[in-house]
Amino acid sequence: MKTAILAIDLQNDFTRPDGALAVNKADEDVWRIATFVRENSDAIDYIALTLDSHQPVHIANQIYWRNAEGEMPELFSTITAEDVRTERWLPQYNAKKALPYLERLELAGEVCTIWPRHCVSGTEGWAIDKVIMDSIVDWTLNTGRAYDLFFKGQAQSTEHYSIFKASVEWEDEPETALNTSLLDRLERFDRVILVGEAGDICVANSLNDILINRPALAAKMVVLTDCASWIYGDNARAKSIYERAGAMGTRFEVSENYRL
Repeated sequence: MKTAILAIDLQNDFTRPDGALAVNKADEDVWRIATFVRENSDAIDYIALTLDSHQPVHIANQIYWRNAEGEMPELFSTITAEDVRTERWLPQYNAKKALPYLERLELAGEVCTIWPRHCVSGTEGWAIDKVIMDSIVDWTLNTGRAYDLFFKGQAQSTEHYSIFKASVEWEDEPETALNTSLLDRLERFDRVILVGEAGDICVANSLNDILINRPALAAKMVVLTDCASWIYGDNARAKSIYERAGAMGTRFEVSENYRL
């Protein structure tokens, strides 16, 4: 049985307790993931590592928005299309795309959350956690197999939670389009182990795009539930994604009890 691991955004800004957008207990997740890689090394054929890769200017950061008094929105607040229509919040960059972005986002049932600036490309917070990389480097040396890096979030004017496509795809920004090459690669395997941060945001959205764009792949997916902590434990949208995945054949396992 050919096995791949899809590891979502195991970066310092998420996994370290002092990270810019630290996910509670993610520092424990990385040790479990690293242990899983080491204990199942010979049975792992491929590892895909994703990196949230933002510019300092991004639509989900405070600096992107100001009100009439010049104030920025609070962290973890949301910006709506109505906020822009009524000029409660004014975009400071890419102004022509801001309202269409929010309208299309809301049609998809999503919101624009204002996050702390995180995973800025090239920074220490952007780098993959050393605990993870040490285990993967050992895996490559022991097996001669290769890992790949996949980047998301470079576009200033859209969120890009899922590794497969941005929340809103822009025709003039090809990096926001559906990544069919990664989907094609994953389909070559008999099972795909899914881990990463945050379980209710980027992991859930990546899984959701699999369900929509490659439903046959859903039955090959195995989510390690103790290797993907959540930001919002009551995230209803994420819960519905996982429920739908389970109905389509996705398995949910605990890493210490699951062996390849």
